[in-house]
Amino acid sequence: MHWRFTVKNGLILFAVLLTMLGVNCRFSVSDSLPEPASPTPVESAQPTTSPIPAAFTPHTVMVGDPAVNYANVEFTADVQYMVWFEMTDQQGNGIVWHCGVDPHTGDLIPADGKGFRAFESTIYGRANPGLDADGAYYVGADRDGSLILVRPSSPTSGEIQSLPTPPDALRRAIYPTVLPGQAGGYVFWIRDESVHGAANPRNNWVELQYISLENPTEVHVVERQTRPRRTGFAPMDSGFARWMKGKSALTYGFAAEDGTVQVRMLDLTLPNPVPQAVTDDPGDKIDPYGWFWNGQELLIPGIDAQARLHVYTRDSGETRFSLAETIVPPASGLSQPALAQSAEPILFGGQAYVAYQINEAGRNFWDVTFGKPGEIWLATLFQSPGQQWLLTDSLTAKAEPEPFVGETQVWVFYNVAEGSSAREAVWHLYRAETPLRQEGR
Repeated sequence: MHWRFTVKNGLILFAVLLTMLGVNCRFSVSDSLPEPASPTPVESAQPTTSPIPAAFTPHTVMVGDPAVNYANVEFTADVQYMVWFEMTDQQGNGIVWHCGVDPHTGDLIPADGKGFRAFESTIYGRANPGLDADGAYYVGADRDGSLILVRPSSPTSGEIQSLPTPPDALRRAIYPTVLPGQAGGYVFWIRDESVHGAANPRNNWVELQYISLENPTEVHVVERQTRPRRTGFAPMDSGFARWMKGKSALTYGFAAEDGTVQVRMLDLTLPNPVPQAVTDDPGDKIDPYGWFWNGQELLIPGIDAQARLHVYTRDSGETRFSLAETIVPPASGLSQPALAQSAEPILFGGQAYVAYQINEAGRNFWDVTFGKPGEIWLATLFQSPGQQWLLTDSLTAKAEPEPFVGETQVWVFYNVAEGSSAREAVWHLYRAETPLRQEGR
């Protein structure tokens, strides 16, 4: 199998990557990376004009405490808080925190990000943010496997609720829905068979499960998938499971008959929801991000471990997603750019954009994503002419671009592993300027 994602999200010290971070990494690879594809121009799907100038000089700055590991940085959908996991030892234990973010400067409140100490957790149970009619919240698991829901009330305070869902220490990748204006919501996770680790050979299978927050004691099983026997992740870890932003629809990878990783969707807005295949075109779908925007469903996966994203759209009543755009970095400083991933959509000034990462090709997923030089890019969506901007000003290893939409501009935060060796590296947090800004305000 040639770097096919046999069926990725964490930032953690390399010493525990192979045994732990595979848990929430979106996919695994076999032995080698493919040759990079020839650059493909951004293909416009809508004849609109972008007001953003093409000329842009990257500028980045380290934020937070340089001695602290900032893992799994996420921003709440109400654009008020940063939720993150501080790993405090090499066994994957740590603390879930949230803090504020100044919408005018992009600075953390407080400056080290340690605003509210929510609960002790592990790299497996670290929290991810959701949104409902009552506002922002985040859900993770404590060290015993009990689900914890926290609603921030300020940068330094929050309300903690222990959900009555039966505890299960084998849960990982815990994600709630983003449903603005709607009551309730859902939380999914991936459950390992017997031990932690998506690529752990002691696990023969993994299972996608979810609960409704209106009835959190009842656990629903979506699908069980076999993990490849020799190496690699199950399809729901390569085509990483995610809620579609703005809709209670769950997308995840599955193995098609031709061996590719395609995407299934479980749409809980339907009266009798069952998983349905929604892609069937060539290419493994890697880490697809779903977004319900402007009355249309969007799906943005990386393709075949190349430095290439596909932007798919689907209108109401359609069965399959259709390819609308292809995005490839136009002028990378990497000699062999590969593995486009973490395609985070952005809405600013009524226009859509996407931030994503690529890295130098290497031996395998771990080597590429966490050890090789990388770049963070910003691209337009559905604009003509399409544009892209390089946001980073060095070729250090980078991971996990996370956009923050401020009052008059957009920043993209990301992590860089820095230290004398990968084993002792500290995951520093950086903030990159973008050309998305409203002047004169």
